[in-house]
Amino acid sequence: MRNFTFLFLVFIGAMLHGQITIDNTHMPKDGDSLRFSLAELDTALISNYQNAGANLTWNFDSLVPIRQGLSEYIASAQSPYNISNRIGEKLADTIDFSGTVFYDAYNFYSSDTSSFSITHRGATTPTGLSFPFPPTLKIAQAYSNADEVYQFPLDYLDRDSSTYDFVYSNTLVNAYVGSSGYRINEVDAWGSLTTPYGTFNCIRVVTDIVGYDTVSSGSTNTRIDSHQREYKWLTTQFEIPALTISGVVDSGIFTPSIIRYRDSVRNVPSIFAPFALFSASDTLIGIGDTVNFSNLSVSFLSTNYKWDIQPTTFQYINGTSATTDSITVVFNDTGFYDVKLVAINSSGKDSLLRENYIRVDQPVGVEEFNHQIKFYSIFPNPTKKGAIISMTADKNAAVNSIRIYDLSAKLLREILVNPQIKEFQFRGPEKRGIYLIQLETKDGLINKRLVVE
Repeated sequence: MRNFTFLFLVFIGAMLHGQITIDNTHMPKDGDSLRFSLAELDTALISNYQNAGANLTWNFDSLVPIRQGLSEYIASAQSPYNISNRIGEKLADTIDFSGTVFYDAYNFYSSDTSSFSITHRGATTPTGLSFPFPPTLKIAQAYSNADEVYQFPLDYLDRDSSTYDFVYSNTLVNAYVGSSGYRINEVDAWGSLTTPYGTFNCIRVVTDIVGYDTVSSGSTNTRIDSHQREYKWLTTQFEIPALTISGVVDSGIFTPSIIRYRDSVRNVPSIFAPFALFSASDTLIGIGDTVNFSNLSVSFLSTNYKWDIQPTTFQYINGTSATTDSITVVFNDTGFYDVKLVAINSSGKDSLLRENYIRVDQPVGVEEFNHQIKFYSIFPNPTKKGAIISMTADKNAAVNSIRIYDLSAKLLREILVNPQIKEFQFRGPEKRGIYLIQLETKDGLINKRLVVE
């Protein structure tokens, strides 16, 4: 009897913590109102979110909410748009798309046993016309090729792909809205996820969305090409992902920028208040080096930005300034620099200060620098986690040490090198990400970027 009881408990434990299947019964329905929070990136998430496989444990209970919103779903007949038999999700009261303003923006979904798809878009935009013409125009247009967000059932190791195409055109007000591309879903993991909202059995879906959006209104024409990636933890316990990590893929490198998770009521600002966020192309440089600061702030409304860098021994170049969206900067002195970005829109204000974010060391002469860049190689790059890295130096070089830094400028490892050796190897970082490899030579410091996939 004891053996039977033990085996029974093991069986029940496996059932409780086993792999789940997601189907259309776990998708949003008419009347659902689901609260979510946006959170800051933290160390636990950055270190572990890409882990894939079976029966994993992801613990992200340290996430700190900074914004909140509601995903609200209604029957399409209750929306401002004439669409039948769909589920409507109101995305925003107002969206500013590169100067073109839309009101009452909705997505409309179909949900059946085969897929959960975006089939229509709805929005209202001012026409600029006077009576007897309508002052606003309601856009309620079907996709010519629906965007299949999920294809069912979703199980571990499933993989699917689909294309989508949406076009709206109105010659009366010279308006055109287009969106097309493809998405790939891959279920690459399952296990237990913990967030500040609780612990849930999940499958993890990685989605790549590659496409372009085009908006024309009057004399304004805007096209945005993008490759976005989403890591989504889906559960059977509620109808939106327990956690979503999304961002842009550039040159094959994914940079997470938005962290969203199912949550309870928190005392934080609305999602429509701006969220200030930025990154730098390099954080450990020499005097005279150029750094590109990318503005990754999230805002659904028109937003103004203000940069502040201290100390002020730097200059803006390439037509950028303290009030441009992103900036390019040349640093003129050694030391540590604080960088601050302030974002302001009609719903609020936010700022991000990164103290000692940029470290500037003594320069290497121009001829020397060019010579070193030409004759120092690192291979392979990109590389795999924990792979052996090979470096080759010019015969006149003398490398004393190799330092490995992460993007926060934290020193991870220092390797002492015999200056007489011109070809050497070392083991790379064990986690995915972008790293700085710094060589200390008899002539100065040399920085190389290493990508670990």
